[in-house]
Amino acid sequence: MFIETDSKYQSGFEISNYRGKISLIAAREYKDKVYQKWGELEIGKDKTKRLPVSVELGNSPEEAIKTLQATIEFIKAGKWEEKPFF
Repeated sequence: MFIETDSKYQSGFEISNYRGKISLIAAREYKDKVYQKWGELEIGKDKTKRLPVSVELGNSPEEAIKTLQATIEFIKAGKWEEKPFF
């Protein structure tokens, strides 16, 4: 399932369950098709691999729900510091 978060660029995230891991994958929709965003990640010394840009939520629906509930509570509390991306 794709959820759009930026209507200008038709971007958002896709909810995925791959090999038992529930995750949110950065994606965009174009002409009714969803394209995942992939990146090159370091997986060891001098080793990289292309993988979807994602956030793992858990290994079960219950774990994923707990992770999302904790995220919601953190956002509601508004106690984070704004930091630049770079």
